[in-house]
Amino acid sequence: MSLDTATRPRSARPRYFNPCAQCGEALMAPDWSEHVNERCVRHLWTCESCGYHFETTVFLEGSRKAS
Repeated sequence: MSLDTATRPRSARPRYFNPCAQCGEALMAPDWSEHVNERCVRHLWTCESCGYHFETTVFLEGSRKAS
């Protein structure tokens, strides 16, 4: 059984992860991703520890044109 992400020493936590919205366990990759448009991406996550399903949305900056 793994330790809760919040109780792990910082050095033992994965560097890049999304915490489960229910239990805080480190999730490494979404189950599914959808590019809604050029600036918006949705991700569907499932936690293997507690079974919780949730969705996140990422909004990217618009492209900047060089002057």
